[in-house]
Amino acid sequence: MLENVEYVKADAFSNSIVSQSPNELHMPSSIDTVNINVEPSVKNVSSMTSITDSPYWLSDCLEDAKNLIVEYHDEKPDDKSFVDCANFFAHKTFDVKIQNNGNASGDINLIRGLLSQPLYKICIHDMLREDTRDNRRMITVVLVHQLLHAIHPSRMHDFTNGQKGINKLEHELANRASYHDALLNLESLNQSGKIHLCNM
Repeated sequence: MLENVEYVKADAFSNSIVSQSPNELHMPSSIDTVNINVEPSVKNVSSMTSITDSPYWLSDCLEDAKNLIVEYHDEKPDDKSFVDCANFFAHKTFDVKIQNNGNASGDINLIRGLLSQPLYKICIHDMLREDTRDNRRMITVVLVHQLLHAIHPSRMHDFTNGQKGINKLEHELANRASYHDALLNLESLNQSGKIHLCNM
């Protein structure tokens, strides 16, 4: 953050600053140091994204999952007050962390029947805690699944009332976004018994 800061000795200014009016800068000659406050340039991932006590890179996975849904999911949220998924994400807060108990690949604190739920906490299995390319891609798919639960809280994993279930939507979106390798890796972990799929 400080790579652009240049340190300047105060006495370099002492001969060039002359006080001529009350509005001008006064610098006593006895000052030995100059305090420079630098406000770092921080990339704002999302104003509604909250990552607490978690690896910083989970926010990248969350943004990838949200962008994937916005680009490839054509259905509107169940809550009709949101015109599309982008609008839904802009008004919701998501707290993502690695969980230290349980065995599901991911879990969301979904309150069924409460369409106006403002905050969603999502836990990711600690099997995926290492920051690797494969883990990032698997976590992105897991987050897609959990975000779809938030968008469509009335839907179960399989077909319901003629509507595609969450599992079907997740696979369609992941394949359209070229995340089929992550789907296969998650399925492999599931079959090995190391993690289990979401059981909502």
